[in-house]
Amino acid sequence: MAMSQDTLSTGWTPQLGSRSLALGFFYWLTFLLVLEPGNVAGALDAGSRLDWAQEAMRILGASLLGCAVTPILLEQVRRFPVEGDHWRRHAVLQIAACAIVAALLIAISCVLADWLLRSEHRPFGLALVQELVANGLLVAFSVACFVALLHAIRFFRQAQSSKSATSAAFPAFISIKTRGRLTRVDVRDVDWIEAQGNYLALHAGATVHLLRESMARMEARLDPACFVRIHRRVIVAADRVRSVVPVAAGDANVLLKDGTALRLSRTYHDRVGALASSASGTDLSHT
Repeated sequence: MAMSQDTLSTGWTPQLGSRSLALGFFYWLTFLLVLEPGNVAGALDAGSRLDWAQEAMRILGASLLGCAVTPILLEQVRRFPVEGDHWRRHAVLQIAACAIVAALLIAISCVLADWLLRSEHRPFGLALVQELVANGLLVAFSVACFVALLHAIRFFRQAQSSKSATSAAFPAFISIKTRGRLTRVDVRDVDWIEAQGNYLALHAGATVHLLRESMARMEARLDPACFVRIHRRVIVAADRVRSVVPVAAGDANVLLKDGTALRLSRTYHDRVGALASSASGTDLSHT
């Protein structure tokens, strides 16, 4: 879902727009509809007769009211994101702000109920106290859940943007020119890379592609989250690694899923941890 000025901007600052307001409206509408069966059951147990038109008006009005405070909550997320060095302080501020917004919602709802629903006429002070006692915690909890939802959207979009930026920084294909013919090799197909003199051998399954390139330049071109250098002459795709087996003199053998065994030299021994974290789901054993 594209989020520019409608929801969360590319700089991860929440922005007010039609989609943000729609999100707020449907959040509160869903919340009220979930509670409605309990309200109906309570009214019936008390012997009251529900006016369904009035009940629908109440739900719609409450949803619109919740939608109206969306700008406040967006600004709250923008100014005090629960992240970074000050996340604890921001979390406390968020909780306090949610309580204040909940009290504001209840106060406005009391005014609107007195204005629109004549059958529920009560003095404002009495109505406010009764509603705060009866529904204050529930409304505050609902506001906090909506703020948490806005944070979740923010974090998700931030992660997606970071992933896209990372992907864009590294090539998806490697172009190889052989006898005047240009071949594009998908980086995802490469299992491991080996230096052979002035050339690099890109092993992609049973196919080997030769490219005139230095190992250092190739390493700089590849995403370090996907490819790890384990020897001055070898780079491996992290997700192809099955296990890392120690051998003598501090070296180790990196075993790939296709059975290929490659030497991990002492110089690059710290890459074992990177292999273990990158190749999730594989059986990595090392000492």
